[in-house]
Amino acid sequence: MLVRHLDDPELISGARAGDSDAYGELYRRHFDAAYAAARTLTRNRSDADDVTSEAFARVLHASQSGGGPDVSFRPYLVATVRNVFYDRLRRNRELPSRNLADAIDFGRPDSTTDWIEGVFASDALASLAERWREVLLLTEVEGLSAAEVAPLLGLSPNAVAALAYRAREGLRQAYNSLCA
Repeated sequence: MLVRHLDDPELISGARAGDSDAYGELYRRHFDAAYAAARTLTRNRSDADDVTSEAFARVLHASQSGGGPDVSFRPYLVATVRNVFYDRLRRNRELPSRNLADAIDFGRPDSTTDWIEGVFASDALASLAERWREVLLLTEVEGLSAAEVAPLLGLSPNAVAALAYRAREGLRQAYNSLCA
């Protein structure tokens, strides 16, 4: 069977078993999301390329070591992008340069306060259970309806709606606790 016909959990299992084609398909499917997250954090292409590459390498290593995501590859990957970015900041002890920003603006915050709120929101999202992050990504970020998400998660549309409601509430509580 061709890997492009497999769902993410099947590809994750294949990658864990050392199937480079399976991991290649996960890379192809989720590169754009990882790169967009890296661009938002780093604000320049060079650093975004480095962060994205390192995040994929870390996820591959974790998967081959028996760790990593089980079901939801994209939320795990985006959280890894964030962790790589923060690790680089700690290592370099400097903030990314705003002078190197490219012509394309992927939603740069208007103020330091906006940036800090974004960090709190990112940390709140990362603190959620993987299933909650996945349903939020699919419904809120990707804009899919509960009916569209249902077959992806193996749930009924009503169960997806209930899960999304609980996930939004959990995100709200996590964000408020970080900001308090």
